[in-house]
Amino acid sequence: MAQVLKRMRLGIGVAVTIAASTWLMPAPASAAATAWNCNTGSFCVYTGDNGTGSVCAWSGDDPDWNNGTSRCSWSPGTRVQSAFNNGTSGAPVSAYTAINYGGTRVFCLPMGGKTNLAGVGTYLRSHTWSC
Repeated sequence: MAQVLKRMRLGIGVAVTIAASTWLMPAPASAAATAWNCNTGSFCVYTGDNGTGSVCAWSGDDPDWNNGTSRCSWSPGTRVQSAFNNGTSGAPVSAYTAINYGGTRVFCLPMGGKTNLAGVGTYLRSHTWSC
């Protein structure tokens, strides 16, 4: 009988140890990106509504997103669905449908401004920190 009680205590102790160590382990990180994730001082565009999906970010002007120094790899074939001016200079950001700030100016976002491009989004090619 003493052996049975000793084994039961040992079994309970192991179960408590396993449960406690499981409880103390950190939860796995979520693979989902945070909405409107954009570095401070940057202008960001996203493939999804409300700042979701893939993101491209710039801290300065870019006259050609497809061939510029800060190339946005997905912009040639994917529409921009949302944008965020997370700049710190107070300057607004304008985005255009053609290179060299040509075509149609789609928006002028003030500092801190966020926008969704209604419906199917828009192909954009350039932006500048002014309106």
